[in-house]
Amino acid sequence: MPSDNVTPFRRPPKKPAVRQQGGLGLKSHRGKVVLAHLLTIAAFLLNFFLTTVPWSFISLAVAVAAVLLVYTNRGEAMPWANTHHEHALRTLIIGYAINVLASLLGMILGALAIVGFYITVAVTIWAVVRAIIGLVLGVMRKPIPNPKGWLV
Repeated sequence: MPSDNVTPFRRPPKKPAVRQQGGLGLKSHRGKVVLAHLLTIAAFLLNFFLTTVPWSFISLAVAVAAVLLVYTNRGEAMPWANTHHEHALRTLIIGYAINVLASLLGMILGALAIVGFYITVAVTIWAVVRAIIGLVLGVMRKPIPNPKGWLV
């Protein structure tokens, strides 16, 4: 007799729903979103404050860790979390690309090194504000309204 014999009086047992680890645990969607935004903030602040060669690798390592975390979870999360992963990835890539161009500007045109510094300050402020907004929305489990935009 097949095991799918279901009568109105005998229903198959329901499988218990698999719950995520609660709160800000790394296995939950919210935990990964919060960690991604915190790593983004840390990467840009460390990049701004640790500018000498041996110490600047710390900010690079934090940025690479953030990119790896965000990129590996990009399509597997809930829809609201996917907007945060896209947002954090674009913040990291755009911010570091502009920072590299600003530092190259300072190296090539030595007299305009101060312009490169001001560009770095502006990019750091932009990235940190953008990541803080994402962090607040991530804690509330709200999606980013325009993850591919430049402002929020």
